[in-house]
Amino acid sequence: MRVLLATDGSKDANSATEWLTGNLLPADATLLALTVATLPAPPIDAQTMKDLRDAILADARRVGEAARALLARRWPSAEVRVSEGDPREEIVRTAEEWGADLVVVGARGLGTVKGFFLGSVSLAVGRYATCPVLVVKGRPRELKSALVAIDGSEDSLHALQVFASFALEEMPRVRLLSVLEALRVPSSAPRFIRAKLRGAVAQLQQEGRAKAEAVLERAAASLEGKAGAIERSIFVGIPADAIVQAANRDGIDLVVVGARGLGGLERLLLGSVSEKVLRAARCSVLIVKRPR
Repeated sequence: MRVLLATDGSKDANSATEWLTGNLLPADATLLALTVATLPAPPIDAQTMKDLRDAILADARRVGEAARALLARRWPSAEVRVSEGDPREEIVRTAEEWGADLVVVGARGLGTVKGFFLGSVSLAVGRYATCPVLVVKGRPRELKSALVAIDGSEDSLHALQVFASFALEEMPRVRLLSVLEALRVPSSAPRFIRAKLRGAVAQLQQEGRAKAEAVLERAAASLEGKAGAIERSIFVGIPADAIVQAANRDGIDLVVVGARGLGGLERLLLGSVSEKVLRAARCSVLIVKRPR
């Protein structure tokens, strides 16, 4: 597994680095710490601009080396790379060129507004990177629970497969969650047909629940022996809201979602459900995208 850690030395980026050293990743993973030096436009004289560029690059290298030193506790061969430009573009470009299997970023970088769960860089990487993206939120903590959203789509099943490839032996609890959207009889339906429509809606919901139970059963079987207790839950409601509420209410440490669900448009790299979960969940979020 090739893991790209993007860091700028901010508090959230440092938390992401510490998170990596003690959680989930296999011991034979290959790690690359990337820092991006953002240079100002040059309205100043050439020598001053050169001195400023050298200082910014040196600081970026220092940040990268500090991250590499932490990663070296588990991965002595971890490397550092310094790039120049817009962090959003450089992280996505480097991930693709280097062949990353996973990109890891902190939720907020330097200069973001305190109080927001997600900064522009982490959101852009989540949207445009073509490999799975882990956005680390809050202080580094031991992973004791994960919530994996399963809707039967290829993206959600691939997300489960990627999650199962991690080192889950020490994770005590994994919850598999499926959300059924509520079906209702239109209020404009004529009275004489409402009873029949209610019966049809009830039948559809019953069939949907049966399908969800079958999908969850297969998903649980794929994790058997890889983690601790495996729970299965089916909620009725709005998918993104249900996932976020379950994660925030139950103190989940990691949410895993596919980039697009059953209703996702093929041209979009990130669907509305996964983006809302990425924005609103208080814990770390792993967005998994199928290879193109």
